[in-house]
Amino acid sequence: MKRNLGETKAKADHIINGISVFYGKTAFEVYNPSNGKVLGLSSSLYEPNLDYIEVAGREAQKCWFYDVEEQEKETVFRAIIKKIEEHRGELVRTMILEGGKLWRWADAEVQETIDTLWHYHGEISRNHTHDGFVHCQLKDKNAYSVRVPYGLIYGITPWNFPLAIPFWKICGALAGGNAIVIKAAEQTPFIAYYAVKLVLEAIKEVITDSRQVKLRGLVQLVQGLGETSGKLLLENLNYDKVAFTGGAETGKIIAATSGAILKPCHLELGGHAAMVVLDDFDIDLAVAEAINANLGDSGQRCVSARAVFVQENKYNEFFVKYWERAKMRKMGNPMNFETEMGPLISKEQLLHVDNQIEKTKKVVGRNHCYVGGRGRLEEDLSNGYYYSPVIFLEVPYGVTAMDEEIFGPVIVINPLPGKNREEAFWNGVELVNKSAYGLSNALLTNDRRLSSRAPWYFKTGLLYIGRGTTGAELNKYFGGVKASGWGKEGKGLEDWTQVVQVYDDYHGKARMAQAGADKKTKRLITNSRSPLE
Repeated sequence: MKRNLGETKAKADHIINGISVFYGKTAFEVYNPSNGKVLGLSSSLYEPNLDYIEVAGREAQKCWFYDVEEQEKETVFRAIIKKIEEHRGELVRTMILEGGKLWRWADAEVQETIDTLWHYHGEISRNHTHDGFVHCQLKDKNAYSVRVPYGLIYGITPWNFPLAIPFWKICGALAGGNAIVIKAAEQTPFIAYYAVKLVLEAIKEVITDSRQVKLRGLVQLVQGLGETSGKLLLENLNYDKVAFTGGAETGKIIAATSGAILKPCHLELGGHAAMVVLDDFDIDLAVAEAINANLGDSGQRCVSARAVFVQENKYNEFFVKYWERAKMRKMGNPMNFETEMGPLISKEQLLHVDNQIEKTKKVVGRNHCYVGGRGRLEEDLSNGYYYSPVIFLEVPYGVTAMDEEIFGPVIVINPLPGKNREEAFWNGVELVNKSAYGLSNALLTNDRRLSSRAPWYFKTGLLYIGRGTTGAELNKYFGGVKASGWGKEGKGLEDWTQVVQVYDDYHGKARMAQAGADKKTKRLITNSRSPLE
């Protein structure tokens, strides 16, 4: 636990059945995105471990669900919270070092994790009930439903929220009575290792009897590349449900693979978040919201604002003010408190963003592109993976920047036509819904008539009124529609349990499920003819 992550000898282990494991033959380097230097090593999984992972997970799940009382589960959650609070500083610094997050965003992510734990701590007390005890159509028969665990969850998590999203899945899985195997992102393996170790330490401190050995496999961690470890687990681990957060292309592979073996999957995929700004909304506030939504975490969020549609009579003012603020963004080491914008996660991501920008420039022309600073800055700031803010103007659908999720500090600002505010609103609805994605969108207006209509017409999983496209709370529904995924996470046990409908029949005699035919019905049948006769 007390490793110096600044040394190349640091290793991000797998945690299998409570045991830290590292495979030297499959090792690869992990980099600090703010300077390009090696932080340490991680490794991919060996196939012989799969049976061991499943056996450990299933044994732990049975013990956790059947043998650990609800009060004990709540105590475990409180113990995890205490561990995270005690190690808050280490967790924040680790996220900064391997993820390039600004200190304020990293600290906020720790707080979100704590809040999520408290939320699911409360969910445990629901005791897996689903709805009330009700009478049936027949007398002497009652019905009720309960929620039961899936069993073994396979959770695949991204690098952009390397603590909050794994805990989102861990908390939900455990509150629902499941065990979980987490596949961490290869770019951020150290924070995942640290977090899972804290969870297992908390369980060990609360459960001190013979059950402790069985619970070692309750939360397991697998490191490695997506094309090696991730693919191996997806195709060969006998999981009961897979929960994935990441890109749409990987989501398609997961859906196809899990569907082929009839395993349920939950997909929280990417987005192309758009803001619709009407002329009655304060432009300075709209610009501030767009800046935060686009440049927070350097645009590396699935809900980051990618496009802004501004009503025509406010379009020029919005662009000028946005450009003045964006190009002054202070870039640098995320460990410095004054830094406003950190690096991209990796050199591969930097090159990907650069390529998407160049593809857009070729279509719309350089006159429609504004770049703060000098664009790619990996050679300018101690060889870190930095990229200045980029603004495109008047880009139609069918062009890269409007069709694809550029996971970086890139935004398109387009004029929103309309003879009046209401016409502009409906044009905004049409333009937003034209996107293949539907994760997070926003409407900025003070007109209650229009904002009240918005939820019924915007095809989106998240809708913000009066602010940008970010700010979701992890104890509320989260998820998108269309190419942004299937299902919702965050609200409670719904994502992590299955419903069993129970019928309690105490009539004492055999009978049909529904009321049988009476004499009148028999006469109707006898005296009638079907159109087929």
